Amino acid sequence: MAAATERYDVIVVGSGGGALTGAIVAAKHGLKTLMVEKGSMWGGSSSLSGGGMWIPNNPVSLAAGLQDSFEEALTYMETVIGDVGPASSRERKVAYLQNGPEVVRFLQGEGVQFVAAMEYPDYYPDKPGGKIGRCIEYAFFDRRKLGELGKSIRMAAELPMPFHSGEAHHLPKAFTTPKHFFKTVGILSRAAKRLTGQQLVGLGNAMVAQLMWVALRYGVTLWLNTPCRRILVEDGRAVGIEVLKDGKPLELRAGAVLLAAGGFDHNAEMRKTYHGIEAGWSVGNPDNTGDVIQQCMELGVDMALLDDAWWGAVSIEPSGQPYFILWERSMPHSIVVDQLGQRYTNESASYVDFGHAMLEQNQKTAGKAIPSWLIMESRHRNRYIFGMAMPRFTPKAYLESGYFIKADTLDELADKCGINRETLLATVARFNRMVEKGVDEDFGRGRTAYDHFYGDPTYPNPNLGKIERGPFYAVKLYPGDLGTKGGILTDEYARVLKDGVPIPGLYATGNCTASVMGRTYPGPGATLGPAVTFGYIAGKEMVKLLKGHEAA
Repeated sequence: MAAATERYDVIVVGSGGGALTGAIVAAKHGLKTLMVEKGSMWGGSSSLSGGGMWIPNNPVSLAAGLQDSFEEALTYMETVIGDVGPASSRERKVAYLQNGPEVVRFLQGEGVQFVAAMEYPDYYPDKPGGKIGRCIEYAFFDRRKLGELGKSIRMAAELPMPFHSGEAHHLPKAFTTPKHFFKTVGILSRAAKRLTGQQLVGLGNAMVAQLMWVALRYGVTLWLNTPCRRILVEDGRAVGIEVLKDGKPLELRAGAVLLAAGGFDHNAEMRKTYHGIEAGWSVGNPDNTGDVIQQCMELGVDMALLDDAWWGAVSIEPSGQPYFILWERSMPHSIVVDQLGQRYTNESASYVDFGHAMLEQNQKTAGKAIPSWLIMESRHRNRYIFGMAMPRFTPKAYLESGYFIKADTLDELADKCGINRETLLATVARFNRMVEKGVDEDFGRGRTAYDHFYGDPTYPNPNLGKIERGPFYAVKLYPGDLGTKGGILTDEYARVLKDGVPIPGLYATGNCTASVMGRTYPGPGATLGPAVTFGYIAGKEMVKLLKGHEAA
């Protein structure tokens, strides 16, 4: 039986930040716009994220006092990203840096509110053009304003209070200095807003909620539980998609299609093929199974960076869920070793660099770095939060389940974890000597402002502390990620390419595409910044294609 047919001007596949931005631009210019979402909740990985956008030279940060320029940002991107193929071409970098500030001004004009994360450094602040304060975040938003749709935002957890990712570094340091204590008290005090009936959301939830608020104003329609099954291309041009709606196939015809459906975070076969790892370690949207990427492969679309991801260390909590390890490995009195007992990287490095290092060490040691071990001594547990575990309180479930391995001595800890005892003791002895000097001579831990962001300011080197006082704790670390970063290759106009030539009417943004950031992560929000920016570029291009004029 032939599929029924409906017609729109623009169809957007996905419902995260990039999808919403493209839909807003199209709908504002009078284009009948439909968003289709595979899941029963909307917002995608954007909604599960920290909600920050790394956009150099943006008006919010400049107004807050940042000194920045297009030239400095391009120098920085060229330095840290380089050229790893067409995804990170100079043309795409320039398009990103030119349109990033523009999309921020555009969204501000639509009533979207931002805050500047002025304390949050670029991940390589010591490199030419590096800065502190390029990340911006979305202001808290009362999701009741969205009516029924406010109930179906994809949420990682019902947090008792909203907060911004740029202020999260105060939480693990709450008991180190009065500054961090009172900052933390201020964050926790927001829980009182719940008593007034407000349903304020922060982080990625604030991002997608504000964008949806604008999209609804322009009449964008959202269909949940509507997976895209096929991209329709006729005579070399995209003419729509086929979806499954209410259990039945439906053809959706359109003048332009924007693909913003996420990566293949939870596709076991693709993860094994392209990354050589298991699929259960990603903290990305569980609905991200690479469907649209595979559909584009069937069309012969150009692909790039499929072997990469927005890597980071995760631990597997007693619930079986992966937990993204960030400050826990950066604070003093901790080290990370492989199963042979060797350190192999700067524990305070950015999460992508740390993930890459673990994967490389695993190859060098024939599988002895997955899992690795985060080793902490008593002062780490007594001073800093681990996940939701407060200092001096390690939940019984952590120990009984084996999530935390505890021992009175390093010898005992090595035996319990199966780590080479002699090598571990030698590694710790060398590390402790370097702590006395205040310099990590092996991997440079504590050298940059980014390292210090998740460090203890009361220490001479905020990231270095000896491993010597029991009890000791160990937690397994795996190479998880925030999502995959390879897939559909697009040009500087967000147009999908086949044999290097754009497919008319087909655009893409976000984690279903090969990232302009190449194989690295220049700063906080370097995933969402490009997703929104290239979603904006796609929106403008769709308006030009279908309206015959530039988007105003």
